[in-house]
Amino acid sequence: MAAVAGHADRVSETMESARRWSGFVCPDCRFVFRVPRDHDGKGLVCPSCRRILRIPTAGDAPTPLIVTLRSTMAEEAEGAEAAHGVRKKRRGRKPDRGENLEWERNYRPSKRSEKNQMRLMLVGGGILFALIVVGVIVALHGGGPAPKVAAAPVAPPNLPAAPETAAPPTRRDDAVLVAEAGPLARKFLEATRVDDLLPLVRNREVVESRIRKFHPDGKISAAGLSQFNTGGSGEVRGLIVSYSLITRDQDERVMAFVDGPQGLKVDWESWVGWSEISWKEFLASKPTSSRVFRVRLAPVDYYNFDFKDDLKWQSYRLESPDHESSVYGYVEKGSELDKQIHPASDVQSVLLMLALKFPEGGLSSNQVLIERLVADGWVEETIKP
Repeated sequence: MAAVAGHADRVSETMESARRWSGFVCPDCRFVFRVPRDHDGKGLVCPSCRRILRIPTAGDAPTPLIVTLRSTMAEEAEGAEAAHGVRKKRRGRKPDRGENLEWERNYRPSKRSEKNQMRLMLVGGGILFALIVVGVIVALHGGGPAPKVAAAPVAPPNLPAAPETAAPPTRRDDAVLVAEAGPLARKFLEATRVDDLLPLVRNREVVESRIRKFHPDGKISAAGLSQFNTGGSGEVRGLIVSYSLITRDQDERVMAFVDGPQGLKVDWESWVGWSEISWKEFLASKPTSSRVFRVRLAPVDYYNFDFKDDLKWQSYRLESPDHESSVYGYVEKGSELDKQIHPASDVQSVLLMLALKFPEGGLSSNQVLIERLVADGWVEETIKP
């Protein structure tokens, strides 16, 4: 019982100690502080603005600018918490300045102050935003005048619709092609006159003059056909299809056809190995401007005269379609053109269309420059059917 009584005495003392203080707000600076109760009716100095204040007594009505911070009930509750060992954190606790006072900061600005601060923030933010926009415009346009906005172009009225791109032609079935190519090849190889040959050839408006120059008397020595499609299937590349055959004199050849709107047509130029000038004329005149030739190309090691530097040049043997003429052609080693014409490692020779010319002041009669690749194979694909 003595222990209980002692505890009650300590609680009573703590509550009594809590009642010794009152909380007030300075009417000038709105600083919150506490003062002992025995200062009621006395004067003191505000700890923040140093204004001299009078603390009202218990019987005085508080002025509008000096109000009690807490009610007696709240102070009693705080004293009870302290008696039970509950600690409450205080903010902004400051040491005694000589007036033997204890206070804590709990400042809250007035509504007028909040409105002023908000107005200043809005004005400052607007000014900052305007400065940023001006800075960006100056940076983009170098300080010059703002660019003029061009008016949107007005489309001219009643323009005709763009023509639709024609779909690429499709190749017919292999069985249909070979059935058509066999009789066409027979007519071509059995023709004895130029006039009989012309309806069967591709690109007649271009090749007719070449055919008549190739057969100046208008007569053709017919080779005849012994067997067609000896390979069992044609070689196809786009609209070009080639079949192997055997002539009446047992010459095994390949004939190329081009499939066009009028059906299959024979590519006469690849069949005869046509070139811009004859090989005999080319070797005799040594032109320094290029001429187009159909050749059989094979890599060789032949370096002499103007092309003796084997580190710079890649050499090839170029043979005519009739196997009666040949020259040595050169191209810079490792160049893009060299990569285009060089046969694969497992291929000995390839058929190509090349632009050839003799070098300026060349010392050799059979060494030429390869200027460009015209076609891979002897059929020129750029000419219409």
